[in-house]
Amino acid sequence: MRLEDDFIVGILENTDIFGDLTVETLRELGSLFDEKIFNSGEIIFEENNIGNSMMVITSGEVRVSQDTDSEGEEALIILKKGDLFGEMALLEDLPRTANVIAHTNVILLEINREKFLSFLNSHSDAGIKILLKLSRILSSRLRETDTKLKAFISLTKWL
Repeated sequence: MRLEDDFIVGILENTDIFGDLTVETLRELGSLFDEKIFNSGEIIFEENNIGNSMMVITSGEVRVSQDTDSEGEEALIILKKGDLFGEMALLEDLPRTANVIAHTNVILLEINREKFLSFLNSHSDAGIKILLKLSRILSSRLRETDTKLKAFISLTKWL
């Protein structure tokens, strides 16, 4: 069962990355997404596997985690409706940096790199807006990681 177009547009327009696009553009972009359903506990993707898609949560929650040597899984964040993940895979053909697991039953919208890049090529104004937002998201995450790393280094000096 395919989600309704108006529902998909509503989800996309409330995400940071697509929020500046017109409804018409969102409708066209929304048609490129595929619906994915996962039950609680199911692995959506695994760390170190090559990724080629990004997902937006339409309902439910996912857990982003990394494997640790001693404790198994370290949960990093819980993402909810309207959040996106896997966006780095739209830009690079490298391994995923974390595991993503359905924390509850979840419905996702997924777009693969090929469809995404094709959309950007044919919608240059929208593409610029999307890539600027994506750059800001990645920059913000990098700054947050830098702050955590500095705090960790400061703490280790006392050990």
